[in-house]
Amino acid sequence: MTQLNTACHNGDNIVDLFRSQIEQHGPNTAVSFQDKNISYQQLGEQSLTLALYLQQQGVCLDECVGLFVEPSIELMVGVWGILQSGAAYLPLSPEYPEERLEYMLENSQCKIIIVQDQLVERLITLVADDVVLITFSQINHFYKANDKPQYYMLTQHASSHNLAYVIYTSGSTGKPKGVMIEHKSIANQMDWLSTEFSLDCKSVILQKTPMSFDAAQWEILAPCCGALVVMGDPGIYKNPDKLVDTMIRHSVTILQGVPTLLLALLDVEKFTQCFTLNQIFSGGEALSKHLAIELSEQLPNCRIINLYGPTECTINSSTHIFDIKDINNSADTISIGTPVQNTQYYILDNEQSPVAVGDIGELYIAGVGLARGYLHREDLTAERFITHLFDGDEIAQTLYKTGDLAYWNKDGSVQYSGREDNQVKLRGYRVELDEIKSIIETHDWVNNAAVFLKEDPYTGYQNLISMIELNPREAALMDQGNHDSHHQSKQSRSQVKMQLTNIGCRQDTDNQNKSIINLPGKIATQKQRKLIFSRKSYRFFDGKQITKEDILKVLNSKINYHHYAKLSDLNYADFGKILRYFGQYLSEKRLLPKYGYASPGALYATQMYLELNSIGGLAPGYYYYHPVHHQLVLVAEKKDSGKVQLKVHFVGKKSAIEPIYKNNILEVLEMEAGHMVGFFENILPTYGLSIVSSDYLPETIQFFEVGQNDYYLGSFNIVSGTKDVMNDDVSLYLQAHPGQVSDLKAGKYLYENGQLGLVSSDIILKKHVIAINQSVYERASFGISILSTTDEDWLGYINLGRKLQSLQMNELNIGFMSAGYSSKTGNNLPSAKRIKHILNKDVGPSYFFIGGSISDMQIQSDGMNEDLVHMKGPSEIIQDDLIKFLPTYMMPNTIKVIDKMPLTVNGKIDINALLTLETDCLSGEHVEPSNDVESAVLDIWKKGLKRDSISVNADFFELGGNSLIAVSVINKINTTLYCELPLQIVFSCPTIQKLAHFINNQNNQSTSRLVPFQTKGKGKPIYCWPGLGGYCMNLRLLSEKLGTNRAFFGVQAYGINAGETPYDTISEMAAKDVAMIKKNQGDGPYTLWGYSFGARVAFEACYQLEQAGDVVENLYLIAPGSPKVKVEQHLAQNNEANFTNKKFITILYSVFMGTIKSQSLVECLAVVDSKEKFINFICGLNNQLETGLVKRIIDIVTMTFEFTYSFNELKKRQLKAPIKIIKASGDDYSFIENNDVFSITEPVIEQIEANHYSMLKTTHIDQLVAVL
Repeated sequence: MTQLNTACHNGDNIVDLFRSQIEQHGPNTAVSFQDKNISYQQLGEQSLTLALYLQQQGVCLDECVGLFVEPSIELMVGVWGILQSGAAYLPLSPEYPEERLEYMLENSQCKIIIVQDQLVERLITLVADDVVLITFSQINHFYKANDKPQYYMLTQHASSHNLAYVIYTSGSTGKPKGVMIEHKSIANQMDWLSTEFSLDCKSVILQKTPMSFDAAQWEILAPCCGALVVMGDPGIYKNPDKLVDTMIRHSVTILQGVPTLLLALLDVEKFTQCFTLNQIFSGGEALSKHLAIELSEQLPNCRIINLYGPTECTINSSTHIFDIKDINNSADTISIGTPVQNTQYYILDNEQSPVAVGDIGELYIAGVGLARGYLHREDLTAERFITHLFDGDEIAQTLYKTGDLAYWNKDGSVQYSGREDNQVKLRGYRVELDEIKSIIETHDWVNNAAVFLKEDPYTGYQNLISMIELNPREAALMDQGNHDSHHQSKQSRSQVKMQLTNIGCRQDTDNQNKSIINLPGKIATQKQRKLIFSRKSYRFFDGKQITKEDILKVLNSKINYHHYAKLSDLNYADFGKILRYFGQYLSEKRLLPKYGYASPGALYATQMYLELNSIGGLAPGYYYYHPVHHQLVLVAEKKDSGKVQLKVHFVGKKSAIEPIYKNNILEVLEMEAGHMVGFFENILPTYGLSIVSSDYLPETIQFFEVGQNDYYLGSFNIVSGTKDVMNDDVSLYLQAHPGQVSDLKAGKYLYENGQLGLVSSDIILKKHVIAINQSVYERASFGISILSTTDEDWLGYINLGRKLQSLQMNELNIGFMSAGYSSKTGNNLPSAKRIKHILNKDVGPSYFFIGGSISDMQIQSDGMNEDLVHMKGPSEIIQDDLIKFLPTYMMPNTIKVIDKMPLTVNGKIDINALLTLETDCLSGEHVEPSNDVESAVLDIWKKGLKRDSISVNADFFELGGNSLIAVSVINKINTTLYCELPLQIVFSCPTIQKLAHFINNQNNQSTSRLVPFQTKGKGKPIYCWPGLGGYCMNLRLLSEKLGTNRAFFGVQAYGINAGETPYDTISEMAAKDVAMIKKNQGDGPYTLWGYSFGARVAFEACYQLEQAGDVVENLYLIAPGSPKVKVEQHLAQNNEANFTNKKFITILYSVFMGTIKSQSLVECLAVVDSKEKFINFICGLNNQLETGLVKRIIDIVTMTFEFTYSFNELKKRQLKAPIKIIKASGDDYSFIENNDVFSITEPVIEQIEANHYSMLKTTHIDQLVAVL
């Protein structure tokens, strides 16, 4: 593709263009810096003075003259002075590291450098003794000592073929290379900008790009087109707020930036006030469609122009003007468009022949813009600038080999597709890292992504890692501002661990030597349990279509007082019952304890202290209520006042919440206190009592013996029943979501006097909701914003919590979930900013929550489905979402959210800096071996895990161990120490200490085939059979994800360990396994799970247990169907277990490799026709596999491959146990489908998106856990 413009002559040079502008626009301002301006006439004169001085120093044509200056007017004088002298300028940015500057100076052989006076001292340490430094003070002295400079005084002038400048760009060897740009090339570029984008005397350019970056050159040289150049302050490209202020102050019309910078500008509120900005140039990195849309929406009168061009082709070699109307037909990244004038594009294959439209090839560039080559690097010049003769041409062309992959679009434009050197081989596939990055950046929550491979230095395995910077406009975190990494990812489960340790309570050590009173009513009543478990933060709305009338019923509902009683009549038993509502409630179906009121992060860091006098016969004093033990702890005595008193004081335990919240601590604790007050308001009327606010009494905290940083939150009195209760003191605004509420169109409504009045068609949108709750917003029918109207500051946030708690306790099957709030510290969540915008007024404390209709089953459930948010942060949710777009082999092993992408001085993402972030996090005390066996095992572990040092108490899996390494390590231990360790031992003995102890006592121990993945938990254990081959390692991740509520055992097949012979039938397998399970657990009921082939064994085990009179509580059949195998049609139904059966080989391959989609499977099917060849092939793929183990697993698969139940066998095996079937995407029918004879009750069937193999892998495991 070629663009020609014959108006731009090859005889032009950049100086001629500049001199022309001086003649036309002499009085006009050419450069503005801070409060200084310089006209074209002055710029011409000062730069000409420098040119004459340089010629006096003997500079020659094509000679490099260095320029070491900060952004300033002097920078512009320096550039134009060097150019007019006939020399080429070499930008030396003071921001560059000294090592890079030294290399550039040495490689360029630069002998003269123009330097600002204040930078001389720094530069002297970097240059050789023979280099001449020229300061601007010297130039000024020269100007005053000589006649006024005239252009005719110059003794030499550069021609179009002379060098204009040299730019050093990064090299693949790590050493930068100097790109030589001639006058004709940059003159062509500037003429194109002037012609195509009206770069002229009406243009105002912001020069903010570091001058050593090639894209900075057209900003610096814009005076040759008549434009006004505004020089940004040093480092302004790092400061988006300052950059926007500068654009507004100087009425900038054209801005250039890399996408990373443009993204940052979108976060600056005043960016939309850049009214004069009419063109934004994006270059340096791929421009995502998402970013282009956002820029167009924020600045609708501004053109978005995507630029592309290697430094070697003079800044920009192609361009595409973004049109939002064509967005539906465009790729995820914006096209790089068509070539600039006098430039040709060729996309060639490996044979350097043109590719067809849509086919990816390497981009080659020809034309006027090509650089002369690399300075003092003739070898590299010959490698990258090639001579090529196309078929049909008579004259060969010089082409620049870009190394960039691209393809032709049908409209003749070009689509960038990544770097050729960014293609890597991973998991048997050729993967394009830029493609993965591009797909990740299409996610609404992602500002920037970087994708790279990092080899585990210990195991040698390649890990695909993605680092992500969140888009704060689309992915608000729970704690805005200086948030903790916990809100970016919940992989560490730190919040769950804190919840399980009851960190919000007073610790037992705090209560030593204090009087502790066991309250009556510790065992909760059914009524209490029902109420507590019905109050949830609902994240699913499974009820009916909601109506306006439904919502009004909830909003209009009032607390009913059945009777009124005197506080003095409150007996001890009822007092205990009231407090029990505020205690913990446990369920076998929940990992976390349940409370009757909401708490930030479910940490329950708001403590309740009771000031009692004449209540239940208790001594007057201040008591702490312990919600876990249902006890009162007397923390301080007080004198008997002679009055009946029950005062509630709330204290926020800062240390309990600070690991999760960093900024918005006090306000969320106050809201939790509000929820507790609201709970009292709804409970007390049953006992004829009420609660009212007290005076604000911060001095009472001295009696509670709490931490000095803990917060006093407020006090309330529980009083005799009265109608004179507290006012809500809130304004309430309801928003109806489009099409979700019958009889109510979408919009924001003020609720007043029992009615709804429309105030705006604008609503709080999904992106204004906390990121982890955005999927809930999509399911919700409406939202409610409540705004505090109280004059008492301490009650502001408390009243918000009170109101939501009361709404949550409705009996009308409407559920709520909080989704945003305002801040006392200026870190408002987006919903708070949005309500202020909608109402167009300042608002005080605000709380936003969403709601919908819920089912009776949801209300009655005491499970934990609604609380799974504690298990996932944005990192995990993004990973879940990417499953829909990325094939499994392209999924990163790790997705890590970071606060800010590190950038190079050129504004691009710094991959090297990211690599240093992804460090080995293993820590802890190092323990040396204490005996010979530990030392021997240590040596084997160090070799297997490729580590120089290992503590004997370090966990095998935390050190990077996996199933293949485990096999290698255990086999090596067996041969070295003459023992017979089973493979599953690595689970029960995952440290060197435990393993050595087991070896020393092996003669006295028998090893169970029950693999103890997880042994903690109060519930009955789960027993799970693995897939074909019977090796349990792939169940490990599942056990981790399930948590510690129940023990989890894998049932390893008999035959895996040396000396074991597989059983002949499923019936015999199950019988042995059942005996082993009964020995381990004793009496039932039993919970049995089975994955893939293991589902058949679990089914048979269930049948045998029931035949023996035992009870099976649950039978879960996970992916019981076989994965569909694509083989030749005539072999598709062949179920024989032999090596002439491609289907058998495919399934056998999957047992070891966990997939049936791989290039190595194709090779396997082509070469394997015997057991020996298969063993050799598999062991060749991974040399850590031991041939004996492979043979034993093959024997087990061979024995079980053909097993299936006949109809009559199923009919005999009619089970009583409830059955759940979890079907994998793409599987064939299972052994029990299309039969209704095997179960007394109808099984529950769940279908998940994950396939047969991916459901147990990191990428999809959460889908499986959700239905389990």
